[in-house]
Amino acid sequence: MKKEYDVIVVGSGPSGSAAAKVLVNKGLDVLIIDKKKLPRYKICSGIIFKKSLEITEKYFGKIPESAFVKPKYLKGVRMWESGTKHSDWPFDMECGGAPNVWRSEYDYWLAKNSGAEIADETKVVNFKKDGCYVELTCNRDQTLSEVRCKFLISAEGSLSTIRAKFDPEFEDSIEWYVAYQNYCKGSSKLDPEYYHGFFDANFGDVYAWFNCKADYVVFGTAIKKGNKLEPYLTKYTRFLADEFELKIDKVEKKASCMGSNICSTSRFYLGSGNILFVGEAAGFLNMFGEGISSALSTGILAANAICESIDTNKEPVPIYEKMAKREKRYTTNSWKLAERMAGRKVM
Repeated sequence: MKKEYDVIVVGSGPSGSAAAKVLVNKGLDVLIIDKKKLPRYKICSGIIFKKSLEITEKYFGKIPESAFVKPKYLKGVRMWESGTKHSDWPFDMECGGAPNVWRSEYDYWLAKNSGAEIADETKVVNFKKDGCYVELTCNRDQTLSEVRCKFLISAEGSLSTIRAKFDPEFEDSIEWYVAYQNYCKGSSKLDPEYYHGFFDANFGDVYAWFNCKADYVVFGTAIKKGNKLEPYLTKYTRFLADEFELKIDKVEKKASCMGSNICSTSRFYLGSGNILFVGEAAGFLNMFGEGISSALSTGILAANAICESIDTNKEPVPIYEKMAKREKRYTTNSWKLAERMAGRKVM
């Protein structure tokens, strides 16, 4: 890791890697920092929707076989109103359906192919503005180091430490949710070639889900922070067993993550000055947690805004704001649709 870069991207997910790819292609010196050892686990369905696939192939090429998981392609999303009534949202079957991937492998492939320098197991512990630069203090192996950049991009996900330090008042206004899921060895009569969602408010404050990956049945739910998980998860697990013959032989992994209501309330946070936010850090997450497409899109938009800023000597965030209008509308409308489908507020 050098002392100075044109752009530092904090976070190696799709939004950070997409931003880095565009910036590197424009000839800028880019560093990606991630606090975890790569490749890292990410709680996610791992479905690559059509928009995500098109962006991925345009900027990075074909997804490698190593990222795919059985079933390799999914036919669609199946939303259940009860144990018998459902509606299907089919994927584009011209290409076989939607790719089903492990996020750890897909994300790492994107990061490696971005062309940026990568510093994993490195945590940003502080930052400050210094004229036209942003100076970061990083911790790696209990050793502190200083690095600076002309532009900083937070691609950290919903729990953005940079956003929290940059605007604590905004951070205090956020309503938080916890997503939780189990990876189990077992079986169910639910069709493994669909991603299944359940609206019943008895199963969670947002929605509950079920899908299959490799030899695992994966199911979980999302609740408002502060609510007790166990009653929701117990009811949901019992429902899956009664209605769809869920049998759990062994719970292999339990995972959770935080999400916010920035997306569902349209309070997108794109940044200020030479600090920009992308993906979930900016509040871009589509209905029921589909975030890869908006992550890739906003990463690219932020990078293009930085490039235009350099060319025109104008502030990048207002440029980014204009570029992101369509993505904002898409996210906002997706949550309105989710509420109509569920017949209630979902986030």
